[in-house]
Amino acid sequence: MIPPKPRVIWRDMLAFFSGRGRHNIFALIAAMAMPAFFVWLFVVDGRTNILPSEPVVIYAEIWRADRSDEEIIERQRELAIAADARRTARRRSFQRLADELGVDYDRGAAAESDRISRANQRLARTGDNAETTPRAETDAAER
Repeated sequence: MIPPKPRVIWRDMLAFFSGRGRHNIFALIAAMAMPAFFVWLFVVDGRTNILPSEPVVIYAEIWRADRSDEEIIERQRELAIAADARRTARRRSFQRLADELGVDYDRGAAAESDRISRANQRLARTGDNAETTPRAETDAAER
């Protein structure tokens, strides 16, 4: 089948709409405007807040190829202690907030997490970093 010419399509549309009332034309415009509005909304939303406002800098540590296993284990221990200190501080801030708001939480699990944190702090050596030493003092002061 041969597709109709644009002139024929235009005449068909004019004939169709000339026989209709104004309310049909308004309904057609509304029916076409609503999906067009939502498509436009998705396009606008897709362009907002995608790119970071500042360049993202990623730091990578460069290791010597001849590191010993002890050096690797020591670095992993230091990273684990720092991560545990961050988790402990975050958990305690949430516990303080829960206490202030009167929200119940599993105090047994919190006590177990505190016990694990204290055990991990024992892994810290005296010369590691300044964060681990005051935490032991604040632990004793909180009890």
